[in-house]
Amino acid sequence: MKLGTRVAIVTTFLMAAFLAAATGAVLVILRADQLQDLDRQARAMADTITATMEPLDRLDAGVALKARVASFSNRGGQFRLELVAMEGQKPNNSWAGLVEESTKLDQPVGRLFDLHGIPPFYAMAIPLHNEEPGSPTRQVIAFLGLVHDGDFIAQERLATGKRLLPYLLVFVILFGVGVYIMLRKRVSRPLGNLIDAIDGVSKGDLSRVVLAERDDEIGQLSGRFNAMMNYLREAREKEAKATAAHLATEEHLRQAEKLATLGQMAAEIAHEVGTPLNVIGGRARSLSRKAGDRAEVEKNVEIISTQVDRITKIIRQVLDFSRKGRPARGTVDLAKVVRETLEFVDEKMKQHRIEVQVGGDPDLAPIPGDADGIQQVCLNLLMNAIHAMPEGGMIRIGLDYVVRRKEGLALSPPLPYARLSIADTGPGVSPADRGRIFDAFFTTKEAGQGSGLGLAVSHGIVKDHDGFIQVDEATPTGAIFQVFLPTGSPDQGALDHDLKTPPPVM
Repeated sequence: MKLGTRVAIVTTFLMAAFLAAATGAVLVILRADQLQDLDRQARAMADTITATMEPLDRLDAGVALKARVASFSNRGGQFRLELVAMEGQKPNNSWAGLVEESTKLDQPVGRLFDLHGIPPFYAMAIPLHNEEPGSPTRQVIAFLGLVHDGDFIAQERLATGKRLLPYLLVFVILFGVGVYIMLRKRVSRPLGNLIDAIDGVSKGDLSRVVLAERDDEIGQLSGRFNAMMNYLREAREKEAKATAAHLATEEHLRQAEKLATLGQMAAEIAHEVGTPLNVIGGRARSLSRKAGDRAEVEKNVEIISTQVDRITKIIRQVLDFSRKGRPARGTVDLAKVVRETLEFVDEKMKQHRIEVQVGGDPDLAPIPGDADGIQQVCLNLLMNAIHAMPEGGMIRIGLDYVVRRKEGLALSPPLPYARLSIADTGPGVSPADRGRIFDAFFTTKEAGQGSGLGLAVSHGIVKDHDGFIQVDEATPTGAIFQVFLPTGSPDQGALDHDLKTPPPVM
């Protein structure tokens, strides 16, 4: 039930109760007026009887009183006259109280009697004296009683209530309708507009404004709502600007890491390009010496072509990696990304005498994401593993599915993730550094050997994919970095494997 309807009903019931109480009070006053009028009539009759019968002779009192009672009865009327008591006689129980009070006050006394089992009636005891007022021998020698039926009082009250009831009902109904219309216009409609505006805000619409045309509490509430909307709009604008600045900073960090990585690899790239150039130069000189030998010419031309393709591939990889562009969301083949990244660092791993083992699920399905961003993550982790093993070692790469809760969300439901694991046999990550390795510009390398941006950038890329990175100690030595990327669809068949060991080697 709406507020306006509820308030209208409650107010109408309160008004009905108030009118009922007021009507009851009116009926009580009406009863008192009727009793007062009845008492006034009885006193007037009593005064007439007293004036015509006093002073009353003791000897003729009985005859005179009976004659007066008979005369009063023959005349008829609403009052009845009774002989209550003579001198020396006691009145019956019905009159005893009135006679006693009348004797004490020395005047007529009347009262309405509403006794159980008999209809209500009015009675007045009238004392009659033997002498005129002021006489020293004046005494009460008899009592007459006036009696009137009391049912007419209740009947008149009932009739009055019945006459008032239709007017009261009409008034209560009109009052309730008026209160409902007023509440609907002045309360329900403004509150409804405010509720609609709040519903719009809950759906993200911060352009809602409620007109505050009143100076009461509802107007103040509308004003507070508009002020809150202004604050939320300003906060959203500030948040959007901060988010844009944060994304721009992350993009700059990623590009800086690319450039830093390229700077570190410049010497190796020059060496890789120099080697095929030397081969090309030697084969070109051999061609000039053996220009007449067709078989030798074809062999040297094929070697030169192969080396040129190798140089072209190296240059293309460098340009693709260093090119700054907007992330392109699509589908990512993790196995293909790993293969391409391994080709990129293949020469560097040979220089450091590092072996690679790739294991895991050979039928890993593509996942949603940015292939370039995930390739940068894979490259950064591989470069860290290479730097951790300057004297050679082993890198184990694993790909598989797991179902687990997101890190830091213990109450969230488990979700399927594609897991990329890269483990090395280097010195590992100390417990003191484990909580800081994803901070920007934090590095354990010597000055000039690293910028400290690789893991921070990788962490940001994975976070953009709604995933997370976890680092643990490998067995028996080294470190294992595990990247968890959402698969985009539930996989009820995946199992939550032990995260401290890499997937099995193929």
